[in-house]
Amino acid sequence: MEQSPDRIYIKDLNSRFIAISRAMMDFFGLRTEEEAIGRTDFDFFSHEHAQQAFDDERRILETGKPIIGCEEKETWRDGSVTWASSTKVPLLLSSGKIVGLLGISRDITEQRKAQSALRKSEKRLREQNKIMNEDFESARSVQSVMIPGEIPSHPRLETAVKLFPMAAVGGDIITFPPDPEGRLLFFLGDVVGHGVRAALFTVLVKYVTDKLGEKYQGDPQRFLNDLNRSLAGRIPGGFVTGLCGHFEVGETALTLHISNAGHPELFVYRAKTKEFFYHKLQGGSVLGLPIHAGSPVDLVSLQRGDRVYALTDGVIEAMSPSGQEFGVESVLSQGPLLHNMDLEQSLDELAARVKGHYGGLEQQDDVSMLAFEVV
Repeated sequence: MEQSPDRIYIKDLNSRFIAISRAMMDFFGLRTEEEAIGRTDFDFFSHEHAQQAFDDERRILETGKPIIGCEEKETWRDGSVTWASSTKVPLLLSSGKIVGLLGISRDITEQRKAQSALRKSEKRLREQNKIMNEDFESARSVQSVMIPGEIPSHPRLETAVKLFPMAAVGGDIITFPPDPEGRLLFFLGDVVGHGVRAALFTVLVKYVTDKLGEKYQGDPQRFLNDLNRSLAGRIPGGFVTGLCGHFEVGETALTLHISNAGHPELFVYRAKTKEFFYHKLQGGSVLGLPIHAGSPVDLVSLQRGDRVYALTDGVIEAMSPSGQEFGVESVLSQGPLLHNMDLEQSLDELAARVKGHYGGLEQQDDVSMLAFEVV
């Protein structure tokens, strides 16, 4: 009674205090225990709270059933509020006769304040998450309209595109800038990073590549160098890798003119020999740095039925639970399967294989694929 921080008290059959602990005296602001003897809760608390406590104690004395660990809101005459975890049990003689009750109250006001603050914080967080999710959805909708944008038709080429961002929005970009000569011009890029930050830079890249396409002169290396000059210094702490190419129509074949900027992943399928191989492009520097970026132009001759696949590193570097990358060889191993499918189905199948390689892990990077077939 003297040392416990809990408020301990004993009441008679009329709910009058007949003994209180030191903590209870301090709680009521009393100097001596005698100041509480014979008084009731009505002398200390608001009438509303005192009446509720009195009614609870009537039930305990009439039924003999205790109240254990009940949270009580204690309202005071001055309008202030405290909270307590309250236990009240009937006090019995050895004969079993109830002669009063024993109460123990623990102050939980600060705990309740913390819980209330936490609930308010969680509510604000839910509201902010809702707004953020709505913003993400809006950004996703805008990005899906802009990227890849309209896929141009070509009398000798079928084109297929697949983009699977890691989050609602992604940092990969596939776009078809307008070419004044009517050639099918394309750009595939990967902004370093993920999510909103990377996605915002895809908008910049989309804008610049469209502008550069309007004055394209048939040189993908120059296109990448011009793009690099436009991006230099505009992607703080980051960069972009990319491929740029166009197709020239010859008498018997199509020729792909292609240059890369730190993005050498290109795969070619030959319909005549059923060969599927990795066509490693010449080295080029990433975009966004004050240096020449585009690699010397590679020429890839293509006959009817031949295909070209350009992939972002989200395919090659997809990681299994054991830490094994999907890798170039895994892409090449899909060749016998892919050539029996139409172009778009082949991208769906390749994407499914990459997803299976994750083995249940979350997608680790944006995955984008661009494919062409000569028809």
